[in-house]
Amino acid sequence: MNRPVALALALAAAGGACCPTIPRETAPTPVADPTPDPTPDPTPDPTPGDDGVPWQAAGIDWSQPPPALPDPGFTPPIPTEFTMANGIRVLVVENRRLPLVSVRVAIRHAGSRADGAAAGLAAMTADLLDEGAGPWTSETLPEELERLGASLTVAAGQDYAQLTLDSLAETLAPSLAVAAAVLTKPRLTADDVARVKAERLADLALRPDQPRAIASAAFGRLVFGRHPYATPTTGDVATVSKLGKADVERFFRATYGPAAATVVVVGDVEVAAVRRLLEQHLGGWSNKVAVVKPPAAPVAGKPTLGIVDRPGAPQSVVVLGRLGPSVADPNQPANELVNLAIGGSFASRLNSELREKKGYTYGISSSFVRAEWAGTWRVGSSIRTDATGPALRDILTILDGARTPMPAAELAKAKALAIRSLPQDFETNAGIAGAYLTVAMERRPLTYYRDLPGQLAAVTAEGAAAAAESWRDLSIVVVGDWAAIGKDLESLGLPIVRLDADGWPRK
Repeated sequence: MNRPVALALALAAAGGACCPTIPRETAPTPVADPTPDPTPDPTPDPTPGDDGVPWQAAGIDWSQPPPALPDPGFTPPIPTEFTMANGIRVLVVENRRLPLVSVRVAIRHAGSRADGAAAGLAAMTADLLDEGAGPWTSETLPEELERLGASLTVAAGQDYAQLTLDSLAETLAPSLAVAAAVLTKPRLTADDVARVKAERLADLALRPDQPRAIASAAFGRLVFGRHPYATPTTGDVATVSKLGKADVERFFRATYGPAAATVVVVGDVEVAAVRRLLEQHLGGWSNKVAVVKPPAAPVAGKPTLGIVDRPGAPQSVVVLGRLGPSVADPNQPANELVNLAIGGSFASRLNSELREKKGYTYGISSSFVRAEWAGTWRVGSSIRTDATGPALRDILTILDGARTPMPAAELAKAKALAIRSLPQDFETNAGIAGAYLTVAMERRPLTYYRDLPGQLAAVTAEGAAAAAESWRDLSIVVVGDWAAIGKDLESLGLPIVRLDADGWPRK
Protein backbone atom coordinates (compact mmCIF):
# COMPACT_ATOMS: atom_id res chain seq x y z
CA MET A 1 0.00 0.00 0.00
CA ASN A 2 1.16 3.53 -0.66
CA ARG A 3 2.80 4.77 2.61
CA PRO A 4 1.09 8.19 2.77
CA VAL A 5 -2.31 6.59 2.21
CA ALA A 6 -1.63 3.95 4.89
CA LEU A 7 -0.55 6.65 7.33
CA ALA A 8 -3.72 8.63 6.67
CA LEU A 9 -5.89 5.56 7.27
CA ALA A 10 -4.05 4.76 10.50
CA LEU A 11 -4.55 8.29 11.80
CA ALA A 12 -8.24 8.15 10.92
CA ALA A 13 -8.60 4.85 12.76
CA ALA A 14 -6.94 6.38 15.82
CA GLY A 15 -9.48 9.16 15.86
CA GLY A 16 -6.86 11.78 15.00
CA ALA A 17 -5.32 11.48 18.47
CA CYS A 18 -1.81 11.94 17.07
CA CYS A 19 -2.37 15.30 15.47
CA PRO A 20 -5.12 17.95 15.63
CA THR A 21 -7.57 18.01 12.75
CA ILE A 22 -7.56 21.21 10.69
CA PRO A 23 -11.20 22.17 10.17
CA ARG A 24 -12.43 23.06 6.71
CA GLU A 25 -14.06 26.38 6.10
CA THR A 26 -17.85 26.09 6.14
CA ALA A 27 -20.65 28.52 5.56
CA PRO A 28 -21.61 30.34 8.75
CA THR A 29 -24.64 29.03 10.61
CA PRO A 30 -27.44 31.60 10.74
CA VAL A 31 -27.79 33.12 14.20
CA ALA A 32 -31.25 33.72 15.61
CA ASP A 33 -32.17 37.13 16.93
CA PRO A 34 -31.01 37.39 20.54
CA THR A 35 -33.58 37.19 23.26
CA PRO A 36 -34.15 40.65 24.72
CA ASP A 37 -32.58 41.25 28.13
CA PRO A 38 -35.00 41.16 31.04
CA THR A 39 -35.78 44.35 32.88
CA PRO A 40 -32.60 45.41 34.73
CA ASP A 41 -32.58 44.63 38.44
CA PRO A 42 -32.10 47.89 40.36
CA THR A 43 -30.51 46.01 43.26
CA PRO A 44 -26.67 46.42 43.08
CA ASP A 45 -24.47 43.37 42.78
CA PRO A 46 -23.49 42.47 46.34
CA THR A 47 -20.14 41.06 45.25
CA PRO A 48 -18.60 43.33 42.56
CA GLY A 49 -15.00 42.59 43.51
CA ASP A 50 -12.94 39.80 41.96
CA ASP A 51 -12.54 38.25 45.39
CA GLY A 52 -16.23 38.40 46.18
CA VAL A 53 -15.80 41.21 48.73
CA PRO A 54 -17.82 44.40 48.08
CA TRP A 55 -15.49 47.40 47.58
CA GLN A 56 -17.11 49.51 50.24
CA ALA A 57 -17.70 46.60 52.59
CA ALA A 58 -13.92 46.09 52.71
CA GLY A 59 -13.57 49.35 54.60
CA ILE A 60 -10.80 50.67 52.32
CA ASP A 61 -10.61 54.18 50.90
CA TRP A 62 -9.66 53.30 47.32
CA SER A 63 -9.06 56.95 46.41
CA GLN A 64 -5.91 57.00 48.55
CA PRO A 65 -2.65 55.06 48.08
CA PRO A 66 -1.93 52.45 50.74
CA PRO A 67 0.34 53.54 53.59
CA ALA A 68 4.01 52.65 53.43
CA LEU A 69 5.03 49.50 55.23
CA PRO A 70 7.26 49.82 58.30
CA ASP A 71 10.95 50.13 57.53
CA PRO A 72 12.28 46.56 57.84
CA GLY A 73 15.73 47.83 58.73
CA PHE A 74 19.01 46.53 57.36
CA THR A 75 22.03 45.15 59.15
CA PRO A 76 25.04 44.68 56.88
CA PRO A 77 27.38 41.76 57.57
CA ILE A 78 30.69 42.37 59.30
CA PRO A 79 33.64 40.61 57.64
CA THR A 80 35.88 38.20 59.49
CA GLU A 81 39.44 39.53 59.32
CA PHE A 82 42.83 37.84 59.51
CA THR A 83 46.37 38.56 58.33
CA MET A 84 48.48 36.00 56.52
CA ALA A 85 52.05 35.30 57.57
CA ASN A 86 53.44 37.30 54.64
CA GLY A 87 51.37 40.37 55.52
CA ILE A 88 48.31 40.06 53.26
CA ARG A 89 45.20 41.44 54.94
CA VAL A 90 42.12 39.25 54.33
CA LEU A 91 38.41 39.98 54.85
CA VAL A 92 35.83 37.19 54.48
CA VAL A 93 32.03 37.35 54.37
CA GLU A 94 30.18 34.03 54.32
CA ASN A 95 27.08 34.23 52.11
CA ARG A 96 25.52 30.83 51.39
CA ARG A 97 22.53 31.93 49.32
CA LEU A 98 24.12 30.88 46.01
CA PRO A 99 27.07 28.60 45.14
CA LEU A 100 29.12 31.56 43.93
CA VAL A 101 32.20 33.41 45.19
CA SER A 102 33.57 36.89 44.50
CA VAL A 103 37.20 37.72 45.24
CA ARG A 104 38.70 41.21 45.15
CA VAL A 105 42.39 41.96 45.57
CA ALA A 106 43.72 45.50 45.91
CA ILE A 107 47.38 46.47 45.63
CA ARG A 108 47.84 49.81 47.35
CA HIS A 109 49.83 52.44 45.44
CA ALA A 110 50.03 50.26 42.33
CA GLY A 111 47.82 52.87 40.69
CA SER A 112 49.55 56.04 41.86
CA ARG A 113 52.50 57.86 40.38
CA ALA A 114 53.87 59.30 43.62
CA ASP A 115 57.17 57.55 42.94
CA GLY A 116 57.66 59.55 39.75
CA ALA A 117 56.53 56.77 37.42
CA ALA A 118 55.32 57.93 34.05
CA ALA A 119 51.63 58.63 33.63
CA GLY A 120 49.94 55.58 32.18
CA LEU A 121 52.51 53.05 33.43
CA ALA A 122 50.34 51.77 36.29
CA ALA A 123 47.36 51.23 33.98
CA MET A 124 49.47 49.56 31.31
CA THR A 125 51.08 47.25 33.88
CA ALA A 126 47.68 46.21 35.24
CA ASP A 127 46.47 45.51 31.71
CA LEU A 128 49.40 43.19 31.10
CA LEU A 129 49.09 41.02 34.21
CA ASP A 130 46.39 38.77 32.79
CA GLU A 131 48.02 38.58 29.34
CA GLY A 132 49.68 35.33 30.33
CA ALA A 133 50.89 34.20 33.76
CA GLY A 134 52.54 31.11 35.21
CA PRO A 135 51.94 28.16 32.86
CA TRP A 136 49.26 30.02 30.86
CA THR A 137 49.86 32.16 27.78
CA SER A 138 47.73 35.09 26.66
CA GLU A 139 45.70 32.56 24.64
CA THR A 140 45.38 29.72 27.16
CA LEU A 141 44.69 31.85 30.27
CA PRO A 142 41.22 33.00 29.15
CA GLU A 143 40.52 29.47 27.94
CA GLU A 144 41.31 28.12 31.41
CA LEU A 145 39.04 30.68 33.05
CA GLU A 146 36.23 29.79 30.67
CA ARG A 147 36.70 26.10 31.45
CA LEU A 148 36.36 26.89 35.15
CA GLY A 149 33.32 29.12 34.68
CA ALA A 150 35.23 32.08 36.13
CA SER A 151 35.94 35.66 35.09
CA LEU A 152 39.02 37.72 35.95
CA THR A 153 40.05 41.32 35.27
CA VAL A 154 42.82 43.66 36.44
CA ALA A 155 42.71 47.46 36.33
CA ALA A 156 44.49 50.38 37.99
CA GLY A 157 42.97 53.51 39.50
CA GLN A 158 44.52 56.55 41.14
CA ASP A 159 45.46 54.87 44.41
CA TYR A 160 45.50 51.13 43.83
CA ALA A 161 45.27 48.34 41.31
CA GLN A 162 42.43 45.84 41.62
CA LEU A 163 42.03 42.24 40.55
CA THR A 164 38.45 40.95 40.37
CA LEU A 165 37.68 37.23 40.30
CA ASP A 166 34.19 35.74 40.19
CA SER A 167 33.82 31.97 40.19
CA LEU A 168 31.66 29.02 41.09
CA ALA A 169 32.15 27.78 44.63
CA GLU A 170 33.15 24.34 43.33
CA THR A 171 35.92 25.79 41.11
CA LEU A 172 37.21 28.39 43.56
CA ALA A 173 40.49 26.55 44.24
CA PRO A 174 41.66 26.28 40.61
CA SER A 175 40.34 29.77 39.89
CA LEU A 176 42.43 31.15 42.75
CA ALA A 177 45.43 29.36 41.29
CA VAL A 178 45.01 31.38 38.09
CA ALA A 179 44.52 34.62 40.02
CA ALA A 180 47.62 33.96 42.12
CA ALA A 181 49.69 33.40 38.99
CA VAL A 182 48.42 36.68 37.55
CA LEU A 183 49.41 38.56 40.71
CA THR A 184 52.77 36.92 41.32
CA LYS A 185 54.04 35.43 38.05
CA PRO A 186 52.87 37.50 35.07
CA ARG A 187 54.81 36.68 31.90
CA LEU A 188 55.11 40.27 30.62
CA THR A 189 56.51 39.11 27.28
CA ALA A 190 57.84 41.60 24.75
CA ASP A 191 55.12 40.68 22.26
CA ASP A 192 52.34 41.19 24.81
CA VAL A 193 53.83 44.51 25.94
CA ALA A 194 54.02 45.76 22.35
CA ARG A 195 50.46 44.68 21.60
CA VAL A 196 48.91 46.18 24.74
CA LYS A 197 50.89 49.40 24.26
CA ALA A 198 49.58 49.68 20.69
CA GLU A 199 46.02 49.13 21.92
CA ARG A 200 46.38 51.84 24.58
CA LEU A 201 47.85 54.31 22.10
CA ALA A 202 44.97 53.63 19.73
CA ASP A 203 42.50 54.37 22.52
CA LEU A 204 44.34 57.55 23.52
CA ALA A 205 44.39 58.73 19.91
CA LEU A 206 40.58 58.89 20.10
CA ARG A 207 40.57 61.28 23.08
CA PRO A 208 40.47 64.47 20.94
CA ASP A 209 37.10 63.23 19.64
CA GLN A 210 35.69 62.59 23.13
CA PRO A 211 34.52 65.86 24.72
CA ARG A 212 33.80 64.28 28.11
CA ALA A 213 37.30 62.79 28.32
CA ILE A 214 38.80 66.14 27.31
CA ALA A 215 36.80 67.99 29.97
CA SER A 216 37.75 65.49 32.69
CA ALA A 217 41.47 65.66 31.86
CA ALA A 218 41.43 69.45 31.68
CA PHE A 219 39.58 69.74 35.00
CA GLY A 220 42.18 67.51 36.68
CA ARG A 221 45.02 69.68 35.45
CA LEU A 222 43.34 72.92 36.54
CA VAL A 223 42.51 71.64 40.02
CA PHE A 224 45.57 69.53 40.89
CA GLY A 225 48.33 71.47 39.15
CA ARG A 226 51.58 69.51 39.50
CA HIS A 227 50.17 66.86 41.84
CA PRO A 228 50.25 63.26 40.50
CA TYR A 229 46.44 63.24 40.43
CA ALA A 230 46.50 65.95 37.73
CA THR A 231 47.08 63.42 34.96
CA PRO A 232 44.61 60.64 34.07
CA THR A 233 45.79 57.17 35.08
CA THR A 234 45.66 56.21 31.40
CA GLY A 235 48.36 58.77 30.64
CA ASP A 236 48.49 60.41 27.24
CA VAL A 237 50.05 59.66 23.87
CA ALA A 238 53.31 61.41 24.79
CA THR A 239 53.88 59.46 28.02
CA VAL A 240 52.65 56.04 26.88
CA SER A 241 54.73 56.22 23.68
CA LYS A 242 57.88 56.13 25.82
CA LEU A 243 56.93 53.06 27.87
CA GLY A 244 58.55 49.68 27.28
CA LYS A 245 58.96 46.21 28.72
CA ALA A 246 61.66 47.28 31.19
CA ASP A 247 59.44 50.03 32.60
CA VAL A 248 56.58 47.59 33.18
CA GLU A 249 58.83 45.01 34.86
CA ARG A 250 60.39 47.65 37.09
CA PHE A 251 57.02 49.06 38.16
CA PHE A 252 55.64 45.58 38.84
CA ARG A 253 58.58 44.65 41.09
CA ALA A 254 58.35 47.94 42.98
CA THR A 255 54.62 47.93 43.69
CA TYR A 256 53.14 44.41 43.64
CA GLY A 257 53.80 42.52 46.86
CA PRO A 258 52.00 40.98 49.85
CA ALA A 259 52.61 43.94 52.16
CA ALA A 260 50.56 46.14 49.81
CA ALA A 261 47.78 43.58 49.23
CA THR A 262 44.27 43.30 50.66
CA VAL A 263 42.02 40.36 49.73
CA VAL A 264 38.23 40.31 50.16
CA VAL A 265 36.36 37.01 49.68
CA VAL A 266 32.54 36.87 49.69
CA GLY A 267 30.24 33.96 48.95
CA ASP A 268 29.63 30.29 49.58
CA VAL A 269 32.79 29.74 51.63
CA GLU A 270 34.03 29.04 55.14
CA VAL A 271 36.66 31.25 56.72
CA ALA A 272 38.94 28.33 57.57
CA ALA A 273 38.77 27.01 54.01
CA VAL A 274 39.56 30.46 52.60
CA ARG A 275 42.60 30.72 54.85
CA ARG A 276 43.90 27.35 53.63
CA LEU A 277 43.37 28.24 49.97
CA LEU A 278 45.06 31.62 50.26
CA GLU A 279 48.02 30.17 52.15
CA GLN A 280 48.33 27.53 49.44
CA HIS A 281 48.25 29.95 46.51
CA LEU A 282 49.58 33.25 47.93
CA GLY A 283 51.44 32.20 51.06
CA GLY A 284 54.74 31.98 49.17
CA TRP A 285 54.48 35.50 47.72
CA SER A 286 57.41 37.42 49.18
CA ASN A 287 58.22 40.35 46.88
CA LYS A 288 59.25 43.43 48.86
CA VAL A 289 57.55 46.60 47.66
CA ALA A 290 58.99 50.08 47.70
CA VAL A 291 57.78 52.56 50.31
CA VAL A 292 55.68 55.27 48.67
CA LYS A 293 56.13 58.76 50.07
CA PRO A 294 53.03 60.96 49.93
CA PRO A 295 53.40 63.84 47.49
CA ALA A 296 53.01 67.43 48.58
CA ALA A 297 49.37 68.32 49.09
CA PRO A 298 47.79 70.09 46.12
CA VAL A 299 47.13 73.78 46.59
CA ALA A 300 43.81 75.19 45.48
CA GLY A 301 44.37 77.74 42.75
CA LYS A 302 42.38 80.82 41.83
CA PRO A 303 39.04 80.29 40.08
CA THR A 304 39.73 79.77 36.40
CA LEU A 305 37.64 79.24 33.28
CA GLY A 306 39.35 76.73 30.99
CA ILE A 307 38.17 76.62 27.38
CA VAL A 308 38.70 73.85 24.84
CA ASP A 309 37.37 75.07 21.51
CA ARG A 310 35.29 72.68 19.38
CA PRO A 311 33.93 74.68 16.46
CA GLY A 312 30.41 73.72 15.47
CA ALA A 313 29.73 71.66 18.60
CA PRO A 314 25.94 71.40 19.17
CA GLN A 315 26.44 71.26 22.93
CA SER A 316 29.03 72.23 25.52
CA VAL A 317 30.49 69.76 27.98
CA VAL A 318 30.83 71.56 31.30
CA VAL A 319 32.73 70.45 34.41
CA LEU A 320 33.16 72.73 37.39
CA GLY A 321 34.33 72.18 40.93
CA ARG A 322 37.31 72.37 43.23
CA LEU A 323 39.57 70.40 45.52
CA GLY A 324 37.53 68.28 47.89
CA PRO A 325 38.07 66.10 50.94
CA SER A 326 40.26 63.02 50.91
CA VAL A 327 39.07 59.58 51.98
CA ALA A 328 39.76 60.58 55.60
CA ASP A 329 37.00 63.23 55.47
CA PRO A 330 35.35 63.39 58.93
CA ASN A 331 32.40 65.35 57.51
CA GLN A 332 31.50 62.75 54.89
CA PRO A 333 27.87 62.25 56.06
CA ALA A 334 27.06 65.97 55.89
CA ASN A 335 28.86 66.36 52.58
CA GLU A 336 26.99 63.42 51.07
CA LEU A 337 23.59 64.73 52.15
CA VAL A 338 24.04 68.24 50.82
CA ASN A 339 25.44 66.80 47.59
CA LEU A 340 22.37 64.56 47.19
CA ALA A 341 20.10 67.57 47.54
CA ILE A 342 22.08 69.82 45.19
CA GLY A 343 23.07 67.45 42.38
CA GLY A 344 23.46 63.88 43.57
CA SER A 345 20.00 62.60 42.66
CA PHE A 346 17.53 62.91 39.79
CA ALA A 347 15.24 65.14 41.88
CA SER A 348 18.13 67.42 42.93
CA ARG A 349 18.01 71.20 42.64
CA LEU A 350 20.38 71.27 39.67
CA ASN A 351 18.55 68.64 37.64
CA SER A 352 15.12 70.03 38.48
CA GLU A 353 16.09 73.52 37.33
CA LEU A 354 18.27 72.86 34.29
CA ARG A 355 16.58 69.74 32.90
CA GLU A 356 12.99 69.70 34.10
CA LYS A 357 12.22 73.41 34.21
CA LYS A 358 14.41 74.95 31.48
CA GLY A 359 15.37 72.08 29.21
CA TYR A 360 19.02 73.13 28.94
CA THR A 361 20.33 69.58 29.31
CA TYR A 362 19.32 65.93 29.40
CA GLY A 363 20.84 65.68 32.87
CA ILE A 364 23.26 67.27 35.31
CA SER A 365 24.82 65.79 38.44
CA SER A 366 27.37 66.47 41.15
CA SER A 367 29.62 64.07 43.03
CA PHE A 368 32.61 63.67 45.29
CA VAL A 369 35.65 61.84 43.94
CA ARG A 370 37.73 60.81 46.93
CA ALA A 371 41.30 59.58 46.83
CA GLU A 372 43.99 58.87 49.40
CA TRP A 373 45.81 62.19 49.27
CA ALA A 374 43.16 64.56 47.96
CA GLY A 375 39.78 64.56 46.30
CA THR A 376 37.49 66.73 44.23
CA TRP A 377 33.90 67.83 44.26
CA ARG A 378 32.53 68.45 40.80
CA VAL A 379 29.43 69.18 38.74
CA GLY A 380 29.16 67.85 35.20
CA SER A 381 26.74 68.13 32.30
CA SER A 382 26.36 68.44 28.53
CA ILE A 383 24.41 71.63 27.79
CA ARG A 384 22.85 73.08 24.64
CA THR A 385 25.34 75.44 23.02
CA ASP A 386 22.94 78.39 23.04
CA ALA A 387 22.18 77.82 26.74
CA THR A 388 25.78 77.43 27.98
CA GLY A 389 26.08 80.89 29.55
CA PRO A 390 22.63 80.99 31.18
CA ALA A 391 23.09 77.42 32.48
CA LEU A 392 26.41 78.28 34.12
CA ARG A 393 24.82 81.27 35.84
CA ASP A 394 22.00 79.08 37.12
CA ILE A 395 24.48 76.48 38.38
CA LEU A 396 26.51 79.07 40.29
CA THR A 397 23.33 80.55 41.80
CA ILE A 398 22.13 77.13 42.97
CA LEU A 399 25.54 76.35 44.50
CA ASP A 400 25.50 79.65 46.37
CA GLY A 401 22.13 78.63 47.80
CA ALA A 402 23.62 75.40 49.16
CA ARG A 403 25.25 77.41 51.93
CA THR A 404 21.82 78.26 53.32
CA PRO A 405 20.35 75.61 55.66
CA MET A 406 18.11 73.17 53.78
CA PRO A 407 14.37 73.06 54.47
CA ALA A 408 13.49 70.24 56.86
CA ALA A 409 11.56 68.31 54.20
CA GLU A 410 14.45 68.42 51.73
CA LEU A 411 16.94 67.28 54.36
CA ALA A 412 14.63 64.45 55.44
CA LYS A 413 14.28 63.34 51.82
CA ALA A 414 18.06 63.33 51.35
CA LYS A 415 18.52 61.29 54.52
CA ALA A 416 15.90 58.75 53.46
CA LEU A 417 17.51 58.38 50.04
CA ALA A 418 21.01 57.96 51.47
CA ILE A 419 20.01 55.49 54.17
CA ARG A 420 17.54 53.40 52.18
CA SER A 421 19.88 53.04 49.21
CA LEU A 422 22.61 51.41 51.32
CA PRO A 423 21.19 47.85 51.08
CA GLN A 424 21.60 47.82 47.30
CA ASP A 425 25.38 47.68 47.80
CA PHE A 426 24.86 44.30 49.50
CA GLU A 427 22.55 42.59 47.01
CA THR A 428 25.30 40.47 45.42
CA ASN A 429 28.61 38.92 46.38
CA ALA A 430 30.33 41.35 44.02
CA GLY A 431 28.60 44.30 45.67
CA ILE A 432 29.58 43.21 49.17
CA ALA A 433 33.17 42.54 48.11
CA GLY A 434 33.44 45.93 46.42
CA ALA A 435 31.96 47.71 49.42
CA TYR A 436 34.42 46.23 51.90
CA LEU A 437 37.38 46.62 49.56
CA THR A 438 36.61 50.34 49.50
CA VAL A 439 36.34 50.35 53.29
CA ALA A 440 39.76 48.71 53.53
CA MET A 441 41.40 51.03 51.00
CA GLU A 442 39.97 54.08 52.73
CA ARG A 443 41.21 52.76 56.09
CA ARG A 444 37.74 52.86 57.62
CA PRO A 445 36.53 50.55 60.43
CA LEU A 446 34.76 47.35 59.41
CA THR A 447 31.66 48.65 61.19
CA TYR A 448 31.51 51.57 58.75
CA TYR A 449 28.30 50.51 57.01
CA ARG A 450 26.56 49.70 60.31
CA ASP A 451 27.52 53.08 61.72
CA LEU A 452 26.74 55.16 58.63
CA PRO A 453 22.91 55.28 58.91
CA GLY A 454 23.14 56.75 62.40
CA GLN A 455 25.73 59.29 61.28
CA LEU A 456 23.56 60.36 58.36
CA ALA A 457 20.48 60.64 60.56
CA ALA A 458 22.37 62.92 62.97
CA VAL A 459 23.25 65.56 60.35
CA THR A 460 21.49 68.89 60.91
CA ALA A 461 20.51 71.49 58.33
CA GLU A 462 23.16 73.79 59.79
CA GLY A 463 25.78 71.05 59.52
CA ALA A 464 24.92 70.44 55.88
CA ALA A 465 25.13 74.16 55.11
CA ALA A 466 28.51 74.37 56.84
CA ALA A 467 29.78 71.48 54.72
CA ALA A 468 28.84 73.44 51.58
CA GLU A 469 30.83 76.48 52.71
CA SER A 470 33.86 75.12 50.87
CA TRP A 471 31.98 75.14 47.56
CA ARG A 472 33.48 78.47 46.57
CA ASP A 473 36.14 79.63 44.15
CA LEU A 474 35.31 77.00 41.56
CA SER A 475 37.35 76.17 38.48
CA ILE A 476 35.30 75.66 35.32
CA VAL A 477 36.08 73.75 32.13
CA VAL A 478 33.95 74.18 29.03
CA VAL A 479 34.49 72.11 25.89
CA GLY A 480 32.41 73.78 23.19
CA ASP A 481 32.12 76.22 20.30
CA TRP A 482 33.96 79.34 21.44
CA ALA A 483 32.59 81.45 18.61
CA ALA A 484 29.05 80.76 19.81
CA ILE A 485 29.57 80.87 23.58
CA GLY A 486 32.65 83.04 24.12
CA LYS A 487 30.98 86.41 24.59
CA ASP A 488 28.55 85.00 27.14
CA LEU A 489 31.32 83.22 29.07
CA GLU A 490 33.52 86.32 29.17
CA SER A 491 30.71 88.08 31.04
CA LEU A 492 31.24 85.70 33.99
CA GLY A 493 34.32 87.73 34.88
CA LEU A 494 36.67 84.77 35.43
CA PRO A 495 40.22 84.62 34.07
CA ILE A 496 40.11 82.54 30.88
CA VAL A 497 42.73 79.97 29.85
CA ARG A 498 42.63 78.37 26.39
CA LEU A 499 43.45 74.65 26.62
CA ASP A 500 44.39 71.94 24.12
CA ALA A 501 42.69 68.54 23.83
CA ASP A 502 44.95 67.10 26.57
CA GLY A 503 44.00 69.87 28.99
CA TRP A 504 47.30 71.73 28.77
CA PRO A 505 47.37 75.53 28.27
CA ARG A 506 47.88 76.44 24.63
CA LYS A 507 51.19 78.07 23.88
